[in-house]
Amino acid sequence: MTPRPLIRILLLSALLTLGACGKKSPDDSKKLATINGEVITEKDFDSFLRAQNIQIPQTGDETKIRKDLLEEMIKLSLLSQHAVDEKVDQEHDVYFQIRRHRENILARAMLRKHLKETPISDEDVQKRYQELVEKSDKSEYRARHILVRSEEEARDILAQLKKGGSFANLAKQKSIDVQSGKQGGDLGSWINQDMIVPEFFSALVLLKKGETTADPVKSNFGWHIIKREDSRPRKMPAFDQAKGDTRQLIQQERVEALVKSLREKASVKIEE
Repeated sequence: MTPRPLIRILLLSALLTLGACGKKSPDDSKKLATINGEVITEKDFDSFLRAQNIQIPQTGDETKIRKDLLEEMIKLSLLSQHAVDEKVDQEHDVYFQIRRHRENILARAMLRKHLKETPISDEDVQKRYQELVEKSDKSEYRARHILVRSEEEARDILAQLKKGGSFANLAKQKSIDVQSGKQGGDLGSWINQDMIVPEFFSALVLLKKGETTADPVKSNFGWHIIKREDSRPRKMPAFDQAKGDTRQLIQQERVEALVKSLREKASVKIEE
């Protein structure tokens, strides 16, 4: 693949410039070029190719292509150095873009390192799967709901239902969940504990078939009025089907534990 024009790859270069200043580089590979004291090495060149998704074909033009790509890197280095000289890196939008990119790159790398150093065994996954199965509600449900923005509006709808109002019609007229509202509040499929927010599920399981919540149920989405249509035994996923999701769950739990530990050790002051 031939080099892409400089203008198309500028934004993908030198994202760690601010954080790297004054720090010794771990790169001890062969030098390919030096620009005002800034070194481009073989490893740096290879990293550049990977970042740009460039594969150099094994042809008679290989040497020329590598030379052209190195020249692109030199141009980028010259422009980024000039930007620092002109204090472009201190302009608010540029400064914060670099900071966010640096944080994202380092955070992702740290998580990869942490998960590599604390590998998840097949036994860990099997044990967590069994725990999840044991704790899971063994039923699935058909339900309707009406979602509104305020408790006052929800209680007004409940009053209309008590007077004989149609749940389906009120859902079509009032619900801000447009998709289910069009279906008279019907959620459209059998649902289980893993598919809905905890507040909704906790209220749903207390209802009998055909029963509606006596009070509105609050969640992050708003205020729900919930009607239980039916229930049936839930077929739990086999381990082979669930092990991928279970492994990801363990990874997420370990990441959250790491962040919690770091937060407890850190000095964090939130200004009022």
